Amino acid sequence: MRVLQLGKFYDPYVGGMETVLKELCESLADQVEFQVIVANTRCRTEHENRKVPVTRVASLGKLFSCSMAPSYPLWARKFNPDLIHVHLPNPLAELSALMADREIPVVAHFHSDVVRQRHLLKLYGPFLDAFYRRANCIVVPTPRHIEISRFVSKYREKCRVVPYGVQLSRFELDEAGHKKVDELRDGLPSVLCVGRVVTYKGVEFLIRALQGIKARLWIVGAGPLQGSLKRLAQEEGIADRVEFLGQVSDQDLVAYYHACDVFVLPSITNAEMFGMVQLEAMACRKPVISTNLPTGVSWVNQHGKTGYVVAPANVQELAQAVQILVSNPHLREEMGEAGRIRVEQHFTSTRMAEVMLQVYRDMLQERCIIPDAAKRPNSEEAEVVVHPAKRPQAPSAGIKSAECGANDGTEEKEQRAEQDTVDTHRGGR
Repeated sequence: MRVLQLGKFYDPYVGGMETVLKELCESLADQVEFQVIVANTRCRTEHENRKVPVTRVASLGKLFSCSMAPSYPLWARKFNPDLIHVHLPNPLAELSALMADREIPVVAHFHSDVVRQRHLLKLYGPFLDAFYRRANCIVVPTPRHIEISRFVSKYREKCRVVPYGVQLSRFELDEAGHKKVDELRDGLPSVLCVGRVVTYKGVEFLIRALQGIKARLWIVGAGPLQGSLKRLAQEEGIADRVEFLGQVSDQDLVAYYHACDVFVLPSITNAEMFGMVQLEAMACRKPVISTNLPTGVSWVNQHGKTGYVVAPANVQELAQAVQILVSNPHLREEMGEAGRIRVEQHFTSTRMAEVMLQVYRDMLQERCIIPDAAKRPNSEEAEVVVHPAKRPQAPSAGIKSAECGANDGTEEKEQRAEQDTVDTHRGGR
């Protein structure tokens, strides 16, 4: 089976889409012959013969977040694939697929809608619609991605849910890692936030939330807001407890995950479509606090079980959730273990690759649109859809039953009712 992967960038470029592309290719390299085409970050085309061959096409720079790599479609046509897998949004990749032989099946892998350049949708929208019509199958990481996209929702009969996954072995500590963790822990509770330091990540609300909490905040990642956030930490009087770590090595990142007590993803807009860092924290047995966005973020983190889901940009709710977790070691351990189990069952790179391989096989057997797979999930997959789309209760209310171990079944009934409603409304999963 020969599969042409069309992406934006590739490892070592850091990004959610790039991580998924790498995990898929490396997990299936022994079963699928891949060719990866991506844009380069410089003005020359480079070929790499690694576990999966990668061509980085010369780029003149970026325009509206899109690489200006005019020869991208030409390089895509040099490979004679059985199937084309497009990671989007990516106009160059979508154009390349539209130019390909129409006998070649196309998998459209939806990662996100266009968020920052919405004003361009009048021009880009018709082109994107044409691409989705051409696609034989649309892969989404969660059912919510179908509903949140006005483009994907029109083609729900083509959709297959393939959750993102992480490689669990990556988050195991070696001897040096254990030593690093011991050095980081000094008795003060630690809160970790990982991601680009940009507006939609909502880091300012996390800084404000920690104002009255005896805990340290580690911020891993770089971005244009770092200076203003440092000033904010000074204004709040907690500059001595907020550490801006910038980019760190993979080994150090794993150590920070293990050393922290609570992981927080405080994103405030739909630009946060999934939050892979949640899976990474859960793989390290850490409770997660995330926000109730209508994206896949709150679909991953189970409110009251693997962590807490709070209203976006709500400092009070965020502070309550952090305070409850940093002051309750038993609850942190319980939620962290639940998170690890959830990742093992549903969000490993191996599982993601297995499901994707079946998608490839279905398409090559001319079973590109599979209504049954889209309409009603099996029992195992249904377990993944757990968090109501409605706004959850404040953390203090939700934690009370968790601490007491009480469960009258109300939450499960609400989840089942919501799933029935979602299936009916969607006309498919």
